[in-house]
Amino acid sequence: MDHRTISTKFQVMIPKVVQNKLGIKPGQKIQVIPYGERIEMGPIQRRRQGGWNLILSMLLLTILCAGLPACRKADQPISGGLQLEEYPLTAAPTLVPLSFQPEGTTQDAVLVRHARLREMVYQNPVRTIEGYPAMTSLGEGEDLTAVMRSAEEDPLRQIVDLMRGDELIFSTDAGLPSPALPLQGFWTFDNHWVLEILLSEEEIWIGEIFQDGELINDLQGYEEAFSFQLLSGEPFFFYQRDDQLGFSYAGQETDLPYDQIPHYRCCAEDTINPVQTEQMVAFFAQQGEQWFYVELGNFD
Repeated sequence: MDHRTISTKFQVMIPKVVQNKLGIKPGQKIQVIPYGERIEMGPIQRRRQGGWNLILSMLLLTILCAGLPACRKADQPISGGLQLEEYPLTAAPTLVPLSFQPEGTTQDAVLVRHARLREMVYQNPVRTIEGYPAMTSLGEGEDLTAVMRSAEEDPLRQIVDLMRGDELIFSTDAGLPSPALPLQGFWTFDNHWVLEILLSEEEIWIGEIFQDGELINDLQGYEEAFSFQLLSGEPFFFYQRDDQLGFSYAGQETDLPYDQIPHYRCCAEDTINPVQTEQMVAFFAQQGEQWFYVELGNFD
């Protein structure tokens, strides 16, 4: 553990090993987060890198999307009747501010197609309870609360407790402190609760989804599960299994043809990917060197 002294101007030098590991450069903006008795700092635009290999999926794509020649669309409805619309990009997107250039059309022309659905974004803000980050469940079920704390036996590790009023109903390890909070989503529906956390260890960030106390990752053999939401009232999330990306919707799995779907970016709200709305999920994805903007939902 490296100890530093705060100067009279409240300045502190970041150790060289940390600079190199996180790629911090002079003049770069960072996020400063109070957490209990600690202070956490991290790059605002830290990106999780993926190394997933491409495996061909069941989606057959064709040029179909109503007046936009650059849009590719699944030739028939996929899992649960969802529709997928994919736009190849000329370069990697810029997320702050949002900017991307689709091939053969414009960003505005793409976003206007489902603008009404994009406005129906889910909001689940993080608040504080006794100085610790907390989140109240979304959905039609009972109101529960998830609270992130420091583990009593090891203050450097984080835990997430689920509370029904003052009653502790579930607790799980959330790993080491990182620039992104472990609390990523909390839902109740049909007498179930679902908690999504970011498990942070020294070398990796892993999305874990718990339902009623059971880890979905273990039950389904997922290496990672992330971006849980209710989509048109049905449970939806992305997964990675055996280097294959896909999504689960209403209990049905569909593989996707992408190498990576960037997620758990830190720390500005503008960097959220995927974007979760009530009837659609929108996200950037990469296949080899090719980037895509994708919208997946009920568009009828």
